Amino acid sequence: MKIKPIYILAGITLLAFSIIGLVVYDDVDEKQPDTTQIIKKDIIPIELTGTPADKYAPDERAQHCGSSDVKSNLYITEYEIPTPCSQPISIITDSNGYVWFVQSNTGNVVKFDPTSEKFTEYLNDQWVSKQRAMLWGLVHTQDNELWFTDEGSDSIWKFSILEEKYHRFDFPTNKINAFPQKISLFEDSFLINDFTGGQVVVVNHNELDNGNTEYASIDVPEGFFTSQPSVDDDRNIWFVMWKYQQETILVKSNPVTKEIEQFTLPTKISAPNGVSIDSSGKLWIADTASSSLFSFNPVDSLTTEFVTLDPPIWTYGNSTGLIKTPITRPYWIEFDSNGNLWFNEQTANRLSVFDPKNESLVEYDVPSRNPDWSDCGDIGDCGISQNFGFTIQNELVWFTEWVENNIGVLDTSIPLPITITVDDEEIEIKQGQQKEIFVTVTPKTNQELDVLLSGATTSELITIKTTPKGTLILDKPIKIPVIVSIDDDADMGYHKILIGIQFSDVAISSYATIKVV
Repeated sequence: MKIKPIYILAGITLLAFSIIGLVVYDDVDEKQPDTTQIIKKDIIPIELTGTPADKYAPDERAQHCGSSDVKSNLYITEYEIPTPCSQPISIITDSNGYVWFVQSNTGNVVKFDPTSEKFTEYLNDQWVSKQRAMLWGLVHTQDNELWFTDEGSDSIWKFSILEEKYHRFDFPTNKINAFPQKISLFEDSFLINDFTGGQVVVVNHNELDNGNTEYASIDVPEGFFTSQPSVDDDRNIWFVMWKYQQETILVKSNPVTKEIEQFTLPTKISAPNGVSIDSSGKLWIADTASSSLFSFNPVDSLTTEFVTLDPPIWTYGNSTGLIKTPITRPYWIEFDSNGNLWFNEQTANRLSVFDPKNESLVEYDVPSRNPDWSDCGDIGDCGISQNFGFTIQNELVWFTEWVENNIGVLDTSIPLPITITVDDEEIEIKQGQQKEIFVTVTPKTNQELDVLLSGATTSELITIKTTPKGTLILDKPIKIPVIVSIDDDADMGYHKILIGIQFSDVAISSYATIKVV
């Protein structure tokens, strides 16, 4: 097995694997000299559990295997995976309503029945027992197979649901530093981005099923990462090739004509992992090195940035006071059947949905929090669960918690407490000036609410000042003033600002368009 280089992306904490040594010694007879007893005391045996948790030292298990029992809130219910430290990432549902996911620490496929709340684990007898990997991609095919990527062994795995059998295929590439990441279906082929190998691979599903690993690839220059690919209505394949904080280029490739077109994106987009296309052909990109989503319109090459609300203090902690600008790190993105864009905020511990038509944002807080991934100190109920994978099933969104050994489900049919709208669609403000705008908060439940507005902007030269005291919301809509200030040096043109309210389980926000003149 070849050794892979380790690539460190800003804010993307990959597995730091340590070698667990087992110290074995015989019982010492009481008549032996004291020196032997001293040696015995100096040797500290590592406690074995007979589970995948043994791949971590005892003092690392809480960080990687889970720190608490499952939790729930008004919108989200969590389920604990019976196998400890299974580290789930990719997840999907089938037409029968079953939930499927892959355990990155065991290589096993698992079925979850939401009705009986029963887990069924299918042992992968071909998995190398000491191997640990990040299994980012999973897809379900019409012939009732599950296919998933494995960067640890440069593989694509097939699991036949009917036969309950695994088959491993070498990732079809000649790249030395291959890293098969996301996998999706493109007509009758698999579309896979080779994250560090500098390519996007297209391999026919049926041919691969028959053992034929011939493939086509879209290559990028050496040193570029590749994002999740997406396909538009004209069968063009879109993805981003990027060098962290250096170059970010959107690539459009036609598999029939072999024509390739490139668009330079703002360098502000530093780690574009998730890419998806809406029904109008507009590209949407999640930047994991910031708190923003970006849209790109191929018609006029216009890029627009949409920022999320700041992560709540209970996710990053900041007990040392060193975190000056906490960010949310959007990761993967996917559109639902209603045209809403879903994404996970890695370091804000949220599942979020953006409505492009109304330009509104709802950010749901995941209840489980692992303190070993944040600056929690003595702060209680603090941390993140590393919710990397998610899948949409009608009104439900299923997701995994990589370091809490849970899966969870978000029920979007549960009513939100309020809606929030900005009164003016476009606000014009001159450089060096400020303007008072109003947002309308409308209650959707019968309970009294004491709400406090907060804001987020895409530029340090644009600031939002909200009232420092809460506003009591009863049974009628209420208008709340907000001051938007523009610095003398702020860039002229259009900017999106976000104004919202953070509740204990959810944040609800709306965007406003600011035109700086």
